[in-house]
Amino acid sequence: MPLKIVIPSHKRHDRVFAKKLLTDPIICVAESQADLYRQFNPECEIVTHPDDIIGLVPKRNWMAKHFGEIFMLDDDVYSMKNLMAEKGELTVVKDPAAITAIIHNLYEMACMLDVHVFGFTSRISPVMYDETAYLSLSNMITGCSYGVRHNKNVWWNEELRLKEDFWISCYMKFKERRILTDLRYSFSQKGTFISEGGLASIRNRQEELRSIMFIKKHFGNSIYMKGKTRNGKDETRHLVEYNISCKFKF
Repeated sequence: MPLKIVIPSHKRHDRVFAKKLLTDPIICVAESQADLYRQFNPECEIVTHPDDIIGLVPKRNWMAKHFGEIFMLDDDVYSMKNLMAEKGELTVVKDPAAITAIIHNLYEMACMLDVHVFGFTSRISPVMYDETAYLSLSNMITGCSYGVRHNKNVWWNEELRLKEDFWISCYMKFKERRILTDLRYSFSQKGTFISEGGLASIRNRQEELRSIMFIKKHFGNSIYMKGKTRNGKDETRHLVEYNISCKFKF
C-alpha cells in the first residue's frame, strides 16, 4: 500500500497552511465540514471521516486504519527547515516536490528497517545539528509531522486529548523498542496557543496537566517534568505552567 501524506484538520477550512508544502495534498476532515473544505481547498483531495470521530486522537486512530501507510502533517505547519545547511546557506526548503520526496525517502527507510512510527526532529536550528547522528532509533518524534505504518501495535489511547506524540513515541518504544526520527529536517508550525480551530477549544492548563499525568502514569520515569516555558510570540505569548520531556530507558 503506497504512502499517503495527509493533513488532519478541524474547523480551519481557510487556514490549511500545510497544503502549500506538498505536491498532492490530502485533507482529512469530518463529513459535516467537507463542503467548506472543498470550497476553500479545490486543489486538495478531501477525505472524510464520520462526525462521531471527535478529537485528534480518535482521528489519528481512524486515519491509520483507513490509510494503512500514512504521514500526517498538522494543518498549521508552514515550513520545512534543512538543519544540515552551512552558514550563509538557505535553511528553508521551499519546493513542494523536494519536501514530498524527503517524506517518502524517510518512509522507505522505515520500511527497510521495519519501523512502524517515523518522523522528524523538533530541533529548530542548524547549530543543533550533529553530523554524526543524523538519524535516530531512540529519539521521540514531534507531533506536528510524523507517520505510521499501521499494524496491531500502532494505537493511540483515546482517553488522552493532548500530548499524543508523547504517547505514541513511548508506546511504540515499549512495544517495538524503536522509532525512526530524521534529525536532518524539521517542520515549523504556528503558535500552539494562538490559533483557532484544531485543538484550541480544549487546550488549557488543566487539560495539559491531566494529559501529562495520564502519560506519566503509564510510562513512569521515562517522562519527567520540565520548568515553565512559553508558547507563541510577543504579546500573544502563553505561559505553559506544566511541561514534560521524554528520556527512554532503553
